[in-house]
Amino acid sequence: MEGYIDSHTHITNDALDIEMYLDDIKEAKEEGLVKSLLVLTEKEEVKLYDSLKDDPYFDFARGIFPTDADKYTEDDIKDLKELLKKPGFVALGEIGLDYHWAKEIKDKQIELFIRQIDIANELDLPIIIHSRDAMADTLNVLKEHDCKRKGVVHCFSGSLEMMKEFNKLGYMVAFGGTLTYKNNVQGIRAIKDLDLDYLLVETDAPYLTPVPKRGERNKTTYVKYVYRFISGLLDIDEKKLIDKVYDNYKRLFMRSR
Repeated sequence: MEGYIDSHTHITNDALDIEMYLDDIKEAKEEGLVKSLLVLTEKEEVKLYDSLKDDPYFDFARGIFPTDADKYTEDDIKDLKELLKKPGFVALGEIGLDYHWAKEIKDKQIELFIRQIDIANELDLPIIIHSRDAMADTLNVLKEHDCKRKGVVHCFSGSLEMMKEFNKLGYMVAFGGTLTYKNNVQGIRAIKDLDLDYLLVETDAPYLTPVPKRGERNKTTYVKYVYRFISGLLDIDEKKLIDKVYDNYKRLFMRSR
């Protein structure tokens, strides 16, 4: 059944409050969401997988975040591989480069990024890419170490020209709440020239709340505001946009339930 998809959300909050999160999801389903990709970035979040795995509304992803490039162990790599073989996991991520918070371990980030691309290829999974203040290096890594199943640059913040380079390699881009911010000239310019075959829509909840809810804790149900913004911006029927993003999601995340 086609409907709104949130292609990137988290359960992360001050106390990992599962009951609050499930209330959010109940609201999301009532608002017409049919799927959320829950990206597990912390070990504490992974522990919640068992309580959510039987609900086909959820897909899951897991990866070692770039800022942990100097902390992970070989046991972490082993655990990651085993987890990604479990039901519901559709991607390896989010992985990539973050030079905003951890530029001092740049080389280790690149090494970890490449290693996880290799794991994705081994397991025949796409990747979810985090790239902050590191677009050029991210692109260069993908040019030299391609993921067979491709993937998506989540929360895309690069230029139009950079977006086209990712698309040429076969990677999608995902836009979220930041696209709705009035000063996001670069994002507006990029999406106006995007081939919609490469578009996904996300919240990155509980972060980056879209207008008109900016200032609140973001919720996956707020993805509807991003769809509506894109629909108006591109002068495309919202139902057609929803269907297009649904098709893109299913094409990329082939193991989605």
